[in-house]
Amino acid sequence: MTEESEKFPSVIELNVGGRHFTTSLLTLTKSEGTMLAAMFSGNYDVKKDKNGRYFIDADGDTFAYVLNYLRYGELPPAPQVQSVYRDAVYFGLHGLTEELERYPSMLSKIQRDAYRTQLSGYQDVLVKILDAVTDSNKKVVDTSSEIYIALFAKQKKTKLPNFDKNHVCSYKPKNKENRPADVSLGPWNIPTPEKDVMNCITFDLKERGFVVTHESLGQCNYMCEKLPGTPGQLLVENCCYPMFQITFHWWKM
Repeated sequence: MTEESEKFPSVIELNVGGRHFTTSLLTLTKSEGTMLAAMFSGNYDVKKDKNGRYFIDADGDTFAYVLNYLRYGELPPAPQVQSVYRDAVYFGLHGLTEELERYPSMLSKIQRDAYRTQLSGYQDVLVKILDAVTDSNKKVVDTSSEIYIALFAKQKKTKLPNFDKNHVCSYKPKNKENRPADVSLGPWNIPTPEKDVMNCITFDLKERGFVVTHESLGQCNYMCEKLPGTPGQLLVENCCYPMFQITFHWWKM
C-alpha cells in the first residue's frame, strides 16, 4: 500500500447511485486492474457526497451483487445476470464477466449480438420498421399495421442491361394495389437464409414488447423487359428477392 493510498480508511462508506454500503478497502482493491481498485488506489480523486461517503455513479441495487462477488465470489441469481453483467463490464471485473457469460441467458445474448453484427445495416432496419409503422398509424387507425420488407442474402446478378438494380421491391396482394417494400436488408456475408433473418427481426420486435407476426409473401414482382434490338434470347427478367410481411397487432397483449 502506497503512502497516497493510506488516505483511505480500512472501512469504506459508499454511496452507489443513492444506496449506501459499508465495506473494506481490501474488498474494493482485491481484484487488480478493475475500476474499483484504481479508484481506491490513491491515484484518483474520488468524489464524496454531502455526508462524506465515497460516491460511485452506478446502479446501487446491482452493485450489491458486485460487492458480494468481491467478498465471497458469489454469483447473482439468474434473473439478475444481464444487469450484473453490464456493471461487471463497467467496473472491469473480468473474472465476473467470464463467469456470467456461462449462464444460458448471457450466452444466448452474446450469440444473438454476434449474429446481428454480421448483418450490415441491421439496426438501421429496425429503426426504419418502427418509423414506418409509426407513420402508417398516423394515416390509418386500425387493429393492426402491416409492414413490407424485402430481404436478400446475395446481390442479384442481372442479365438484361436495362434491369434496374436500384428498383424498390414490391408485392401485389390479392385484390389490392401493388405495395412497395417499406424497408429492405441485404446482402450479407454469412451463410444464413432470409427466413432466419426474418425470425431475428421478429424476435427483436417482440423483445421490445410488440405483438407481431410475420409471413412470407413470395418474390418481388418487379419485371424488366428486354429492350428491342438488344442481343440475347432472354426476353424478361424478374427480381428474385423474397418479400415478407410483418404485422403489428395493436389489440393483442
